[in-house]
Amino acid sequence: MKLTQKLCIVTTAGVVISLGLLKATPVHAVTLNFDWTGNTGYSARGSFSYDETQGYTTIDNSKLQSIAVSFFDPSQKLLNSFAPITNGSIVYDFLDFNYDTATKSLFGYFDVGQDNGQSTDYYLFGTVGLDLSLRNPNEGTIDQNNGLINITSTTPVPEPLTTGGTVLTGSIAWLIKRRQVAAQKAKA
Repeated sequence: MKLTQKLCIVTTAGVVISLGLLKATPVHAVTLNFDWTGNTGYSARGSFSYDETQGYTTIDNSKLQSIAVSFFDPSQKLLNSFAPITNGSIVYDFLDFNYDTATKSLFGYFDVGQDNGQSTDYYLFGTVGLDLSLRNPNEGTIDQNNGLINITSTTPVPEPLTTGGTVLTGSIAWLIKRRQVAAQKAKA
């Protein structure tokens, strides 16, 4: 069996195995970041994603694929992190989220975090553009601001299969070319 045939068999087997083992991020998922800073320096940073192919004008809880948030004290020490939605499943009963795809901004009532009555629970709560508060079930309101919350886009990362396939194809082409050059030198 020729080297190129062996390489093709190995490549095909590798791709088939990779498809079974790797979970690729959906191509059309949009991921955006948000950040909030309170008047006394507490902050929240997070991200959310949704399927842009659906043509939604607004994104609410039911249309999110994921959302995660981390809370920090004024010295940027992590207080806690939560993922109220993972793979489209809502795990935070009080979640309230609204995003306008045209204006690229959050609006309306906002409640993201976790409140299971534990001292380590935190949530950002209120009305975007009016008043947002960082709260804890035991301490109540820890910090607040005038409702300002910033949205930034993230740089898309290529799917692992796309990147891996490109590298693999380039490697095979290099090996074939190298073999052809070696064969031509041997004939000469």
